[in-house]
Parts: sequence; structure tokens; C-alpha cells
Amino acid sequence: MDDIRSIVASVSERMDELERKREGSIAASRSIIRLTKRAIHSIHTGDEHERLLNDAVSEYRSLLTEIRTEPEILFSGPVSDAMMELAEACILSSIVLGKEVPSYDPLGITPQSWAMGLADCLGEMRRMLLARLMCNDLDLAKSIFDRMESVCDQVLSFDVPDAILPIRRKQDIARSVMERTRTDIANAMIMKMK
Repeated sequence: MDDIRSIVASVSERMDELERKREGSIAASRSIIRLTKRAIHSIHTGDEHERLLNDAVSEYRSLLTEIRTEPEILFSGPVSDAMMELAEACILSSIVLGKEVPSYDPLGITPQSWAMGLADCLGEMRRMLLARLMCNDLDLAKSIFDRMESVCDQVLSFDVPDAILPIRRKQDIARSVMERTRTDIANAMIMKMK
């Protein structure tokens, strides 16, 4: 029976370690999401956002170092959410600044999280476009719309089962966002001609 006791002690110790890492990953994921949301807000307001984004990437890399060997934590909901938000913020920043869009591998995130983050960029780009329309800057709004169409085409190109990439709902939302935005642009053009 001593062998069972020692195994139970070992298992308990391992479970305590996993629980500590899980709780740490939840807190870190929340912090990363807060930073990425602040970065996205700063993009919209025209404020400096790169420092916030760099802080989010740095926090994510620290988290990854801590949980890299723990797949049950690495692929958990909170960490996946942080990956998606990080992808969205990094992709949006690159598009806005005219830089090369980072791939999932250099970011250290899953391809699925990257694809979901790409899809989420459309809503943020729509917000930017609407802000330009409200300022009567139709040319910039049309330029943003052209970039939105390119992003949407890529989002709609994914055709895999939901078990691999649950993006179908986001694809439906992307179509709807594009149709509403197309209508907004058309209405703005009609108003400008009057």
C-alpha cells in the first residue's frame, strides 16, 4: 500500500502544479485581452497603440513559456481567447499601418486563433470606416472598404469542418458586415452627389 500512497502523493503534487498554472493562465489571459482591447481602442482614436500591443505580445510569450508543456491549459478556453484577441489586434495594427500582416507562427498562436482573429478584424475595420463616413471622408472610407473586401475574401476562403476551425458563424457575420458596409458606402456616395 505504500506504493499507492507515494503515487497518490505524486499525482496530488502534479494536480496542484496544474491548478496553479491554470489559475495563472486565466489571469494572464485576462491581462492580455485587456491590453489588446486597449490597443484596438487606441487604433480607433489615433493614439499610440504599439506599446500596448508589444506589452500584450510580451505577456503572451511569458504565458506561453509557463504553459508550453501543458496542452490541457495551452488549448483551454481562456488561452484560446487571448490568442484570438492577440491575433485580431496584431492583424488590425498591421493593416492600419500598412505593414506586413504577421503569421500565426511568429506570434506563437494556433492557426485557428489566427483565422478567427482575422475574421474579427472586419468588425473593427467597419467601425473605422463608419468614423470616416461621419467625417465626410468618403475617399478614405472607400479605401478601408477595399481592404475589408480583401480580408473578407480570405475569411470566406476557409472551408473546413467546425471541429477543425469553428469559423462558419464568423463567415456569416462577415457577409452581413460587408453587405451593411456596402450599403453605407453607397448611401454616402448618393448623399455626396446631391
